[in-house]
Amino acid sequence: MKSRRVYVSLVVVQVLFSTLPIAVKVALRDLSSPALALLRVSFAAILFLVLQRLLVRERVHSLRDYLELALYSVFGVIANQLLYITALSLTTATAAQTFTAAGPAMTLLIAILLRKESATPAKWLGIGLAGSGALYLVGVGADTGAAIGNLLALLNVACFSVYLVISRGLLQRYHPLTVITWVFVFGMPGMIPFGAAPVLAEAGHASAVTWAAMAWIVVGPTVGAYYLNVYALARVESSVVSVFVYIQPILTAVLATWLLHERPSARLLPAALLIFAGVSVTVWAGRLARARGAVQDPAELVEE
Repeated sequence: MKSRRVYVSLVVVQVLFSTLPIAVKVALRDLSSPALALLRVSFAAILFLVLQRLLVRERVHSLRDYLELALYSVFGVIANQLLYITALSLTTATAAQTFTAAGPAMTLLIAILLRKESATPAKWLGIGLAGSGALYLVGVGADTGAAIGNLLALLNVACFSVYLVISRGLLQRYHPLTVITWVFVFGMPGMIPFGAAPVLAEAGHASAVTWAAMAWIVVGPTVGAYYLNVYALARVESSVVSVFVYIQPILTAVLATWLLHERPSARLLPAALLIFAGVSVTVWAGRLARARGAVQDPAELVEE
């Protein structure tokens, strides 16, 4: 029964994450990307604080840890949110979410470059396959705007991968919900220089539909999905969690076709297959390394 709840949670996580680019596209009709990013981070930080106080009640032990959390927010929240939402203003929801599926392979690459992981032929093969698919997808679209949007989506995945790798130490000392909460809390003031003026100029003119989309972005694919993902990671192998990431771009493609009337590019399918193949090899290489006694687990680092 417990394992069934975990798998249901994982499916719900992917459903929630798959709706994110759809809701962002709707909200971007009235709000600019900096305004939307600031609102998302601010409201999510408040909800995370409430959840952390109710469920974990863990305190950060030192000033050094607070400073590290502030640094991690630059990659995990500020750059991540600005790049992702700006990318969605330029490219399709399906393309942006397909890049997300490359997260485990990108994280492994960053970990190898930062000498947090050992390189093996299998790992390089997985990175190469996923990287080829991602680079192929960057060029999707006849116009320059789509290509720039795809590039920003890829950079968003890279920034979040850097955050996941460098935050491993804190994640071993603190509950993941504590780390997520403070990264968002520190991300809020860091986002103000980019989003404060746009929020003041645009929020008053936003429609009820935009605010409904904004509320869903915060409650569903941000706070809800992050919390359920943490719940699942505490109960099953992280490589299992990684496999469920494949569901996201598929669901997003269906929703985007239905709700946004998007037409996926002909390049999307082969690019997605390369990315999926690369992540599969990455997950397999991680399992093999753990079976041989390695303690690191690159596949555990999955995003949104």
